[in-house]
Amino acid sequence: MNCTRLSVAGLFLLAFFCCVPSGGAAVGKQPLTVNGDVVEFFSEGREIVAEGNVEIIGQDMRITADKVRVFFDEKLVIADGNVVFRREKEEAEGDMVIFDFGDRTGTLINPRIRMSPYYGSAAVMEKLGQEEIVLKDSVVSTCDLPHPHYALTCKEVTTEPGKILRAKGTKISILGIPVMYVPSYSHRLTDKRPRFMITPGHRKNYGMELFGSWRYYLNENARGVLHFDWYQKKGWAEGIDLNYDTKLFGVGNAKYYRIDEKDTNKDIPENERRTQERSRIEVQHKWQMTDVDQAIFSYFRSSDANFRKDYFYREYETDMQPSSFFLYSHVFPSATLSFLGQPRVNAFESVLQKIPELKLETINQRIGDSRFYFKNTTSSAFLSNTTANSNQNTETMRTDTTNQMSYLFRWAGLEFSPYVGEQNTYYSRGVNGQESLMRNMFFTGMDMSTKLFKIYDVESNFMKMDIHQLRHVITPSIQYRYQHDPSVSASKIQQMDSIDALDSMNKVTLGLENKLQTKRNGLNVDLLRFLLSSDYNIEDNDTLGKGFQIFKYEMEFKPWSWFEIDSDGDYDTVNKHFDTIDAEFWNTSGRLRTHVGYRYAHSASSQMTIGLDCPLNPFWTASVYERFEFKTGDLVEQEYRLTRDMHCWLMEIIINQRESEGVSVMLAFKIKEFPDIGINAEASFSPPRSSQ
Repeated sequence: MNCTRLSVAGLFLLAFFCCVPSGGAAVGKQPLTVNGDVVEFFSEGREIVAEGNVEIIGQDMRITADKVRVFFDEKLVIADGNVVFRREKEEAEGDMVIFDFGDRTGTLINPRIRMSPYYGSAAVMEKLGQEEIVLKDSVVSTCDLPHPHYALTCKEVTTEPGKILRAKGTKISILGIPVMYVPSYSHRLTDKRPRFMITPGHRKNYGMELFGSWRYYLNENARGVLHFDWYQKKGWAEGIDLNYDTKLFGVGNAKYYRIDEKDTNKDIPENERRTQERSRIEVQHKWQMTDVDQAIFSYFRSSDANFRKDYFYREYETDMQPSSFFLYSHVFPSATLSFLGQPRVNAFESVLQKIPELKLETINQRIGDSRFYFKNTTSSAFLSNTTANSNQNTETMRTDTTNQMSYLFRWAGLEFSPYVGEQNTYYSRGVNGQESLMRNMFFTGMDMSTKLFKIYDVESNFMKMDIHQLRHVITPSIQYRYQHDPSVSASKIQQMDSIDALDSMNKVTLGLENKLQTKRNGLNVDLLRFLLSSDYNIEDNDTLGKGFQIFKYEMEFKPWSWFEIDSDGDYDTVNKHFDTIDAEFWNTSGRLRTHVGYRYAHSASSQMTIGLDCPLNPFWTASVYERFEFKTGDLVEQEYRLTRDMHCWLMEIIINQRESEGVSVMLAFKIKEFPDIGINAEASFSPPRSSQ
């Protein structure tokens, strides 16, 4: 795994001798100094021998030894007897160093390395060329004790420092007891994550669980994870994840997971119970063919609707129904052409199929040297609205085009952009399969905005806020839009998406953004950002009434780097209630981290989340995550985690309870210096959305 790290310090030691000292004078390109009790020159300076407390000093490194011999004609350096190399946080000891500064090769006998966080030893270390280093019979660990808690013993290691390691005959020992043998493997030195991991656990509906994973590395272009999982009540499961880079045809990842799931129905005799194969296949691929051509492929197939929820709950929470599609796009200097294919892959899903959709979008293109701009969006698609577990669907061929002309100018410090346009939509059939339809809709409007600011010459460290001037920025904006009644009522059109639901509109959108900024380390920092906006309907339409409808707000408050409050929400002025509220609070004080979040959706949920990481003492840390639903009065999810610092290891005990799944218990061990270990059962809070 990481046994090659000891070779890096060894490389420093060998590379040091590339410039050969001569009694304190500069030899080669780098000036080095040799000190010792006795320094002798032989054969007219072609040989140097230094003995007794020999010290070699050069730039940021220092070497001590009992005796050093330099042979210029042979281009050979030999240092022996308590050889010690020191450089910053790195230290290496050895019995003898033999280095050929002609071809830059050499040998270090019995090296012992201390290069935090890596500690180890080897019988022999050889530098075979400019890059390649070979270690024989090496032992390495991140534990610095004389008898480490765990260690890796490698028969032979070949490495290119900073790039790749190849090891043969690797034995993994814990408390001196061998637990695993790996005949051969390759490892990228930039990767700190462990190769093999077993995580035990328990869930009510699954019984005891063991999650085993092996991270494989075929080459720089193909690597991934093999999964071998066992569920006491469900049986064995296996899977493979692959991350790949084809170099010529793009990059991507693929996932496959399957289980022959046991029937746990207690009403059926055990000998009559059958197994059911459940699985998933997921592929995501991106190909940047040229600077202007890109293709994206996404494929998600599951054996049933609940598979992701049952076995990959975190992924299910993030995206309950991921889309399968193929998208190709070509970027012109002033337009983008795209081709989209979006079929239904899983019969248990309701999907709006686009097979295919062709779209051309132009940017706001300036007409000559005038202030006039033109843009167009045209799409043509065969649409099929499919229903889950049914062959029934509604189909239509739709071509939609929008043309808009705008004029940009400034007056009295204000920016104006009036525009006018028309949207035309063709349908091959209407409701109940009636004849084709052609819908037209005229629209016009104007955007207006300005920016006002004032700088206050304030220098203060009040409450340690580190304020160097205050800049108040106010950005008011007004947007007016009028849409005439469409020539065809929405009731005559098969409703596929928002394009089909277009209605008349006569509204004004008011916006006011306030920012309070300061300078820290020469950079502008937002202390406070608050945006308030609302739509005012001048006339009624079929879905919205007259007057103000929805007030929206966004707020980010970050007076210190360790404290932040973010919030946004929508307020329905007609029904006099909030439709949504999202608020997040983060605080970090030393090693104590706190998070409080609140999410509200009218008539759906009102949830609060609380997260806390609290050190109990130098060895133990307690973490809490809870999610409470106010509407039902239930604690929907709770997780308690104890982390024990075991010198070079971290032990985690995780107890997680979800309302829908029961209690899960996880026991995980991870190497302290390898923190990138993922556990599906682990709940946490997200970092702040803004950064400083």
